[in-house]
Amino acid sequence: MFRVTTALATTLVLAGCTTLGSSFTAPKIDSNARYGAATAAGSKSVTASTQWWLAFNDSQLNGLIEAGLKQNLTVAQAVERVVAARETVAASAIGLPSGSTAGQSSVSGSSNTSTTEVSSSTSASLSWEIDLFGGLAKKREAAAASIDAATEEANGARLTLIGDIATAYVEARGYQDRIHIAQTTLTSQNQTLQLTRQQQELGVATRLDLAQLTGDVASTAASIPSLEISLAASIHRLGVLLGQEPSALKSMFATGAQIPRLSGTVIAGIPSDLMRDRPDIRQAERTLAQAASNVGVAEADLYPSLTLSGNLSVSSAAAWSLGPTLSLPIFNRGALEAMVRLEESDAKTAYLAYRQTVLEAVEEIENALVAFSKQQTRRSELAKSYTSYTEATDIADELYRAGSSTLLNVLTAQRSLYSSRDALAQSSVAVAIQYITLCKALGGGWDISGTTTAETRS
Repeated sequence: MFRVTTALATTLVLAGCTTLGSSFTAPKIDSNARYGAATAAGSKSVTASTQWWLAFNDSQLNGLIEAGLKQNLTVAQAVERVVAARETVAASAIGLPSGSTAGQSSVSGSSNTSTTEVSSSTSASLSWEIDLFGGLAKKREAAAASIDAATEEANGARLTLIGDIATAYVEARGYQDRIHIAQTTLTSQNQTLQLTRQQQELGVATRLDLAQLTGDVASTAASIPSLEISLAASIHRLGVLLGQEPSALKSMFATGAQIPRLSGTVIAGIPSDLMRDRPDIRQAERTLAQAASNVGVAEADLYPSLTLSGNLSVSSAAAWSLGPTLSLPIFNRGALEAMVRLEESDAKTAYLAYRQTVLEAVEEIENALVAFSKQQTRRSELAKSYTSYTEATDIADELYRAGSSTLLNVLTAQRSLYSSRDALAQSSVAVAIQYITLCKALGGGWDISGTTTAETRS
């Protein structure tokens, strides 16, 4: 008894003087830095907001995103992983007392007598581990961090979903616009072809003129099916993103609509602390916090553990016991020290992964800013090109009908106009998609409701 009491007293004194592990502090991101290439003169710059897609002023897009957040199956799976993480922690009951009860009853008798004997017994046990060196506290910290990491994974799924819906919608509207451009061009070319046939009959146009124009008509007509294939793929993608059948949204695109264009004024320059909105950075941070807490858990295992336990048994006579149980890690200390080194290595790996995530986030933001700015510049120049080619086509057509110009000039002008108009439509799509990419890079939009679905579930 003296030896046990002495060991227990020594353990309690040691616990009062020992603090294992350190409180986790998230690594700092340089908040003084600002990212961003210079934007084109007169063009819009951008920053992330809670609902950045509202800048498109497109009610159909807004409705698709709202529905997707409720119905997408990938997001639903991520939310269930958060629920599973929470229930796993709850089931582990870290730091809470554990106990059990049992009861037994029996009836006995003898053929030699007419009497029977009934006997019963009940027992209960209870144990509670005392957190002497903070190991249980570190376990709770690690468990909480694991839940946070799962939550951020779900937030990342939401952010990806919003970006994918917006991108697919913009692409679909872009394909519709390009199909309309091709069909309009085809109509114009057919009119010119009809006029050329009449002129050939009169001996004004040549067989070469007719052959060249017929080839242009066929070439334009051939471009339409490939655009329709891409349009169908975008519509089908939207249906799946909304957790529906691929063709569920076909009726929405029965008629065309403009390619979404940005409206309103947005802020130039991106402060780097906005990167903390990115779910992948937040997830990497919480994974690092979990790894750091696991180091404290492993360190606590190097020290004695104290468990208070009690037993109560009631049968023919009552009996009980109550007392501490002290475990000393003596013979397996080498293995426990190796476990500390292992957890420290895992923590270093998590820190390096966090740094890598931040660097890749900076790269993604920088690339998105450059692309967004340059696409705006390109679209501005393409708009000028389209205006000039429109004028040139009108002049060439007018002169040709008056007999003052050749068909070759008309065909050249029509080809240039069609190419410039199609390029302008593609550039409009690219500007919108680069805006989406930039907002995704900044991590905005996943917290649209203010609370996560997982929080609502819990």
